[in-house]
Amino acid sequence: MGTQRRVNEVVAEVFEIDVDELNPDLRFIEDLGATSLDVVTLVWRIEEVFGLGEIEESSLESVLTLGDLAELVELQSGAISEAVDQVDIAIAADHAGLDMKADLVAWLRERGCTVRDLGPADAQSVDYPDFAARVARQIASGQAQKGLLICGSGIGMSIAANKIPGVRAAVVLNPTQARLARRHNDANILCLGARLTGRDMARNSVAAFLDTPFDPGDDGRHRRRVRRIHELEAPPNPD
Repeated sequence: MGTQRRVNEVVAEVFEIDVDELNPDLRFIEDLGATSLDVVTLVWRIEEVFGLGEIEESSLESVLTLGDLAELVELQSGAISEAVDQVDIAIAADHAGLDMKADLVAWLRERGCTVRDLGPADAQSVDYPDFAARVARQIASGQAQKGLLICGSGIGMSIAANKIPGVRAAVVLNPTQARLARRHNDANILCLGARLTGRDMARNSVAAFLDTPFDPGDDGRHRRRVRRIHELEAPPNPD
């Protein structure tokens, strides 16, 4: 996924519009009707999603279109428009999920997915928050399109991953939950419990997660609710 496409997705999220309606020539004020609050919200989300830190106001003065914003992101992050290191899936586990991780990595590659295995490499006891953070940061920065995390129950991984802004991690037990997590919540990380889910159920859940698109809803209600989730990540107003 290129920088421009990822920027468009963030813009679509903030402005609650269809990403396919966006192009690099669209102007924020004249074409999208952006208010000053919209701009502040957008800049904050861009900083979070791309891991840029705080963008200087002087750098934003020449940003008039979506294309200008993508160029600024590339300049700030040192990325190129098509991130050569982006993968379809980033995956990690703890010691309890090691065998399921190995099975899913092999199965996903058979399906033609590019997979980044972020560990662990052996069954030595590890702390699951460390590995949840590895995958979550890959998602938040756009280095991976979707993430998979596996621990004994999936619960600890989901709690830890959801601490990273921009992440929507869902722990599921079956394909129906995985499908709904994508369709209604636009989940970008799937968490599985190796001690609760068999191999076939895990594979079927992952397939449902990867194959189900986000449905914004006829009236945009699902997109609006996802936006509300991200508004909870904003720092408290000192006033």
